[in-house]
Amino acid sequence: MSKKNKNFVVEGPEVYNMDDLGYMTDESLYERANRLESEKNRMMSSGRDPYLWEVELAYVRREQVLRRTRADLHAEYVQKFAHTRVDDNMMTEAPVSNDPTNLN
Repeated sequence: MSKKNKNFVVEGPEVYNMDDLGYMTDESLYERANRLESEKNRMMSSGRDPYLWEVELAYVRREQVLRRTRADLHAEYVQKFAHTRVDDNMMTEAPVSNDPTNLN
């Protein structure tokens, strides 16, 4: 019995892994989300399954949410400690000894 080649070409969006998305600029992520949304809508209007586009769009949106959350938390941190001034007395260094046997 001979085996038939069962390779199928499946139309789908360009797939990026999470590391690639992490290195993209905010602008590139925004453009990718818009492109995926447009392609997803085109699939739906032509009666085709948009599932693969929805999955990719979810990954892009997740990266955008992570970045927004990180930026918000950083802004909150900066706001919280912006008024805190480091006292000059806290910044003094320990005395240095020229004695080679002193390891302190």
